[in-house]
Amino acid sequence: MSAAPRGRTIVFGVDSADLLLIERWAGEGLLPFFDSMLRHGPLVRLTAVSRVLQGAVWTSLLTGRSPGEHGTFYFTQLTNGTYNLDQVETDHYALDPYYSQLEAHGVHCAIVDVPGDMPIEGFKGVHVVDWLTEFQYWRFATQPAAVKQQIEAELGVLSPSGGFGPTLDGLEGHRQLRARLEQTVTMKAALARQLLARADLSHVFLVFAEAHKAGHFLWKYMDAAHPEHVAAEPYLRDALLEIYQLLDRTLAELAAELHPEDNLLIFSDHGMQANYRGDHLVGAILDRLQLQAPRQATDAHEKADSVPARALPKHGARARLRALVRRTTPNFFLRALRHRFGEASRMDWSRTKVFLLPTDRNTYLRVNLRGREPAGIVAPGKEYDELLAFLAREFRALVNVETGKPAVEAVYHVHELFPGPRAADLPDITVVWAADAPLNSVESARLGRIDVRVREDRSGNHRSEGFLLARGPAFRPGPMTLHGDVMQFPATMLALHGVERPAYYAMPPLTEALTASQRARSTADASRQSRDVCHSD
Repeated sequence: MSAAPRGRTIVFGVDSADLLLIERWAGEGLLPFFDSMLRHGPLVRLTAVSRVLQGAVWTSLLTGRSPGEHGTFYFTQLTNGTYNLDQVETDHYALDPYYSQLEAHGVHCAIVDVPGDMPIEGFKGVHVVDWLTEFQYWRFATQPAAVKQQIEAELGVLSPSGGFGPTLDGLEGHRQLRARLEQTVTMKAALARQLLARADLSHVFLVFAEAHKAGHFLWKYMDAAHPEHVAAEPYLRDALLEIYQLLDRTLAELAAELHPEDNLLIFSDHGMQANYRGDHLVGAILDRLQLQAPRQATDAHEKADSVPARALPKHGARARLRALVRRTTPNFFLRALRHRFGEASRMDWSRTKVFLLPTDRNTYLRVNLRGREPAGIVAPGKEYDELLAFLAREFRALVNVETGKPAVEAVYHVHELFPGPRAADLPDITVVWAADAPLNSVESARLGRIDVRVREDRSGNHRSEGFLLARGPAFRPGPMTLHGDVMQFPATMLALHGVERPAYYAMPPLTEALTASQRARSTADASRQSRDVCHSD
């Protein structure tokens, strides 16, 4: 086999690995590879998109565009022109990913298990979608197709359609989860070694999803202050730490196979923390503000069909049921089922001004806007603006009764932050809940006290801050902390390969992290490309 090319860009994603945990455990000597990366190159703290619209992170990273350009904020969104919810349609992904730009300039790529990624017709590199991802937007597929057969034969799968498979609740289910995550780290690392040994690949982006899954389900065993804490045996008590340690060792082994001329980046989209949020309170809040009205059932049969949202199965079971129904039911029948039995069927839209959109961390609110929604009643302009301001004031006024502290960190007007042709697909308001304590009771002068207790099946949930660690000849040596935006990632990948970023990219590269010579080289290469385009015209 020919030697692998030098001067490559190698990116290992550690999906939802938390920077605060990494810094703590690295400081205690428990994560030597992460500690080395922190000490020998730039650390870029990444926020922005993930703080407001956590589900928009990966699409923004892949395309270089803001949520207002791609319209994606969660895996389940409104179907345009209806009140029905469905898995995100593929037209949300009709923007070229950054690696298509690299390929067009002769940079051969391997892209493996980037969350939210979709198959690209005619892609000439190695493309693996939803093999071992925490949540699937598509299904297990590869380009070339033979790669899938090779993976199945040599490395294995947990499910024929991809993903980690179901997670069972309880001690035994979580023991099985830990064992499964250790297995998948090994499987993913084996594929990474094969790709690093190839002579035709100059850019590799491979994502490990184990920290994501472990953070959601194993957090409560580590966190003695969590209300769902279980004093389990060390196998579960230390499970989250030991998954991080396994990733640390694995990344160290893979990094040892790189050339000195290669650039290595470790990327996390956002972090993890205790799952304290207030989405379960929103229905009662909107009721007291007289902003929503349930549809009145007209007969006993209809009343039996109208199940309160909090009586539905838990998140994991609900997601698995949705996936099964989608796979086995024709689209026309699915639409009819949503219209008859979906959340939209339970609302009286003639009296509802604001409604809740699906989420797994922040709360997303959408105005029933005239001209945008099928039965919109809020007028655009002054009435709409005053309603947004009212919502922001009322949510900011909420206090966590058990702590006496504000229950809400921030409220964002999404369209102001992310304007664009797909902005109408996004929520109008994002509420960021304070996650320092459980939110069982809130109060304010206008609303009084609201008590709603809920048990989450996932004890950990996302913290908005992601990070990028880097080392190699293109990056400034020595420890330094910078601040950036995830939308700078694709422009940075292009700059490392001397490819000019498209004018439509929302943000420039992370130039502060690059050496002066790399910045000069990127500028010179981009200028040369521009001259070549002009001459060819």
